[in-house]
Amino acid sequence: MAAKRSTLFTSPVSFADFLFRLAFFAVAPFAIVVVAQLFPVRGALLDVGLALLVFVSSEAAHRLARRWRAVDLVISQALEFESFYAVQPPRPFAYYVFYPLLFPYWLFSRPARREFLVFRSYTLASVLLLLGSLVWQYFRDWAPELRLLDYMPFVLASLGIETLLVLALLMPIATTVVWYHSSFRRGRLTLLLLAGLLSTGAALAKVISRRDPVVSYATRERVRLRTERSPRSAHRALLRGVSAGLEQARKGSPIDSDGSVDGPPLDAARAALDGFFKHDEAYAFSLWASPRKAPQYMVLYFEARPHRRPIWVALRADGSEISDGNELPRGAFRAMRQAEGDDAALWSWPQELIQDDDLFGGPTRPRRQRAPRATQPEPARQAPDAGPR
Repeated sequence: MAAKRSTLFTSPVSFADFLFRLAFFAVAPFAIVVVAQLFPVRGALLDVGLALLVFVSSEAAHRLARRWRAVDLVISQALEFESFYAVQPPRPFAYYVFYPLLFPYWLFSRPARREFLVFRSYTLASVLLLLGSLVWQYFRDWAPELRLLDYMPFVLASLGIETLLVLALLMPIATTVVWYHSSFRRGRLTLLLLAGLLSTGAALAKVISRRDPVVSYATRERVRLRTERSPRSAHRALLRGVSAGLEQARKGSPIDSDGSVDGPPLDAARAALDGFFKHDEAYAFSLWASPRKAPQYMVLYFEARPHRRPIWVALRADGSEISDGNELPRGAFRAMRQAEGDDAALWSWPQELIQDDDLFGGPTRPRRQRAPRATQPEPARQAPDAGPR
């Protein structure tokens, strides 16, 4: 394709198209980094990146694939990407920006369906890599407490998010690179790539500057499922955690104005959770204390989400457990906020479980003798109606 004189400043349509792409390149990488922190989408990023690399180095990639069978297996899908756009130039940019909204057009139109498969089909190598990573993640993070049936919904959700990421964000970026490179608009492409690098750098700096890592969707689901599956073990782990946090707080650690506790108390609490929860799951928990000076209450909690109750345990300054949510200060409810509003229903531990765990004592409270077992088991405690006080 012969090089043409730039129309960037002579054509209003060309200038508007470039500004549209520039704005997208400035925002999309930031969103991609955020999504990658919450869901395992790195495979999609690698696939699209490899496809663009093969497209730019077309002849060299073909030579390597013909010479080495292993290389051909790895980049065969990327070669199909290059072959498709070699004969079919990308459509207008707006088509790819609104691509997800055009479903199911690109499933019934043969050219559009082929372009979709270029982005979302799998090679034998990518399938084996995907299956291997899924098996490794299951045994590393889920087994043996959580079953395969608990894991499969997360796998399906992750694949859906990955597909949406490719269609909504990666597809416009990839087709822009293909169009500008094949039409010799290298100056515009350079400006877009610089904008993308700056956006990516800003997003990564934001992530790195956080004191705690971003807790992914899968991690939060594992906390909830693990607690529901083994409530007694979870309760004991949380009691150890809040006891360790309370002990550290007594040494003079600062408490924020909203009651949140960071630093050594939070680190000690999370370290104590590692015996039952996975290491990344411990970062889903936070500490809250009141008042700021000489706190009389400390709560270790897993923040609520829409339609999910918070998981929590609380201790008084003397080390005794608070089992009734009505005894907690109002600020504790705000810390464990839900989308439905403050002071929503709290997770409550069964009373017999609390009494049994009291036997284990802790660093801040003495061991207690077992109470005589009642002839009729006491019903499980219901969540308090924590309305406005």
